[in-house]
Amino acid sequence: MIDNRHRLNAVVFRRTQADACDARGDPLFSRRQVHTQAFPLTEPEKRFYDALMDYLRDGYNLAEAVGSQGRALGFVMTIFQKIAASSFAAVGVTLRRRLLSLTIHDAIVCDENLDADGRNRALDDARDLIREMHALSNDSLGRAQAERFLADAKVHLLRRLGEKVEREETGTEIEAGRDEEAAAMLVSLALPAERKRIHDLMQTMPRGQESKTQEVLRALGDLWAVHPGEKIVIFTTYLGSVDALRDAIASKFPGTGIEVLKGGDHGAKAAAEKRFKRPEGPRILICTAAGREGINLQFARVLFNHDLPWNPMDLEQRIGRIHRYGQAHTAQVYNLVSADTIEGQIFLMLEDKLLEIGKALGKVDELGQVAEDLRGQILGQLSERLSYTKLYQDAVRDPTLKRTRQEMEVALDNARTARQVVFELFQDLEGFRLDDYRQFDDGGKGQYHQQIVTIVLNAQPDKVRMK
Repeated sequence: MIDNRHRLNAVVFRRTQADACDARGDPLFSRRQVHTQAFPLTEPEKRFYDALMDYLRDGYNLAEAVGSQGRALGFVMTIFQKIAASSFAAVGVTLRRRLLSLTIHDAIVCDENLDADGRNRALDDARDLIREMHALSNDSLGRAQAERFLADAKVHLLRRLGEKVEREETGTEIEAGRDEEAAAMLVSLALPAERKRIHDLMQTMPRGQESKTQEVLRALGDLWAVHPGEKIVIFTTYLGSVDALRDAIASKFPGTGIEVLKGGDHGAKAAAEKRFKRPEGPRILICTAAGREGINLQFARVLFNHDLPWNPMDLEQRIGRIHRYGQAHTAQVYNLVSADTIEGQIFLMLEDKLLEIGKALGKVDELGQVAEDLRGQILGQLSERLSYTKLYQDAVRDPTLKRTRQEMEVALDNARTARQVVFELFQDLEGFRLDDYRQFDDGGKGQYHQQIVTIVLNAQPDKVRMK
């Protein structure tokens, strides 16, 4: 194709979404502005995050050391890393569930080894944990409820024990709900003294409202102070984050109305979309990955990314819910990024590199943002050349991110080259003018047109009617 591009680009034209316009020359798609809000973690949040990274690092190292047997543990550590990047509330919920599963598993192992005392101690610990998780009293009713929860959890765990990881971690959001379940239940291989490690982690869990949640609430207040009726879409990946966000917004802005889209079939999505669209309906729609596809939210113009998917093309799909054909306003997108986390540092690093490329190619707009067509082209090529899952996993064991930076620079350089090759293959429509081709239009009276009409009439004489 490269050698014959002079033939190809004579007949194949390309036009990006940003360039598309109607017959009058007006843009078909509104513009978009993407704002990245970087914020620091508090000292308690930093301590918890650092302790969690130590836990994940040890998990990755053990998984690698035991070979194929460690696949499930490596998978679990990856899930925890992604949940932690979403919110501490979400990772706290999943850590407690994993601690319960590990405790019940220890009871099962003790029972198999005829260690009655060890089994009873583990079951007592499990009951205490269940009462804490479900806020149960220590009276007879609370104890009965705890026994029921314990029996259900034990049956569920026995079904999952020995389960193999049937799919590879892809870095996408689609399986987020199943991932949370897997992180809690895959306990056939665990870290040494993992129960104690998780218990110690939970002791360092920061109390009070997260700094990221405070950023969301502050931004909502600022927006509604100017536009009181503004409808806002918030994307976050994990259910623990959904619950924490919903509770915080409802407490800060009572009567706001909050719709949650966290799964279900197309009918459920359409119903949530319809409720949110009503003028008097909810002003907030919180979406998990289930809302990334199949819904049209162009009647809203503001979107918050409460957490950032590892694959930036997933981020583009989120933005596409509001920035699409039919959007009458400039789409405003706000990315919340903690500069103290691995995920935040890598995201900001990628943004800096994209800006460098944009400046070099003259693809930066008057607001200093990389043109969306270039961003999409580079990220699309990058996704084929870089494993985001491996990039983020390796970053846990490379806190300086030196190797991560090198890998990203090489991948971006290759993506930029590939983008240029594709660009040269097709004729850009920037200089295309329809008037230049009108002289070749014979109004449909040419020889080939008549032949096509004859063929169609002969093929379906009873169905075709000429007017």
